[in-house]
Amino acid sequence: MKRQRKPRVNLLGYQNDHGIVEELGPPGKFQIRCNHCGELHIQSSREIQRNSRPFKCKNFKPHNWSGLDRWDAIIRRQYGITLEEYYKLIELQGGGCYICGRTQEPDGRKLSIDHDHLNGKVRGVLCYSCNKALGLFYDKPERLLKAVDYLNHPPKNLLNT
Repeated sequence: MKRQRKPRVNLLGYQNDHGIVEELGPPGKFQIRCNHCGELHIQSSREIQRNSRPFKCKNFKPHNWSGLDRWDAIIRRQYGITLEEYYKLIELQGGGCYICGRTQEPDGRKLSIDHDHLNGKVRGVLCYSCNKALGLFYDKPERLLKAVDYLNHPPKNLLNT
């Protein structure tokens, strides 16, 4: 015995906060004309009736959207500096990482913001590797000096004497 399919709810012309249903889509779906971008997006009848936003819409802004670029909002919240101050720091450092001079991460990420973990103040902008190295030395200058001394004057290799 063939299973009966649930009848499709006719939502043509139905309107919610995000658009109006204009066409039938694939089985169980509808095409809704988006109020935010003007394009047709595919949604299920449940999503339309629950007033869900079209997830494919690039122009949708939630009610709590601040208007800031995502990276700008992150660095304001975490480090207390603006995007302009971030780029000014990079410019003052010669256009890249303060330690090695790398201007861009190989994988396309932005340069890291280095800060003092004790007081939270921003010290500068570093590449991922230099920032990670400082963190692994626990921001202690004496450890870094000892590492430099080790590289310049390694202990004699006892195995090859």
